[in-house]
Amino acid sequence: MWTRLYAGSPLRDMPWFTDEPFGPLARLLESGRLKAPGPVLDVGCGVGTNVLWMASREFQVTGVDVAPGAIAAAESRRTAGDRTSTFVVDDILASELPAGRFRAAVDIGCFHTLRPHQRAAYAEGLARVLRPDATFFLFWVAREETGPWGPPHRLSVLEVVTPFESRFRVEGIEYRPRTVRLTGEVKRSRRPLATLAGYTAELVRRRVAQPPVR
Repeated sequence: MWTRLYAGSPLRDMPWFTDEPFGPLARLLESGRLKAPGPVLDVGCGVGTNVLWMASREFQVTGVDVAPGAIAAAESRRTAGDRTSTFVVDDILASELPAGRFRAAVDIGCFHTLRPHQRAAYAEGLARVLRPDATFFLFWVAREETGPWGPPHRLSVLEVVTPFESRFRVEGIEYRPRTVRLTGEVKRSRRPLATLAGYTAELVRRRVAQPPVR
């Protein structure tokens, strides 16, 4: 589906396309909770906006996406002087990235597109490519966001934490309420993940896996 979508739609028509970094991610960097240089993994990087923004702030960042069109678009947006960003076609559910490669990871809208039976494989795949004690920041649209606009999957905290718990320790979860009315103008000028109520979870890869929750 993602391959067909990127092949058939102009880049700027994508509902999640933006030239600006994701606000909650930018605030993480400003607070020092996510520190350069990395290496950092962006799972489901799309057209690479957040990867390129982090690279401009001295991070070593790898963006992965299952859609070759997304990676091609991301590569086309790199500047000649960019030496710290990399883009790779890869599926975190069956990743070919080196084990233990990354000190940190972010996911801005990938995990909550998965079907329920894929979530455990995501957690396992991510744990494999992260180093012990690596930090993972996961963003998703909140279950509390009940309006018709935006992505169809609005996961509860329990639905998110359960597949990760055996491989990751939960350091904190922050709820971000929606602060604007979803007028027609807002919908035309802002992207769903940056506007809708959502959550930010900070997870840390365990050194030793725990038995899964039953």
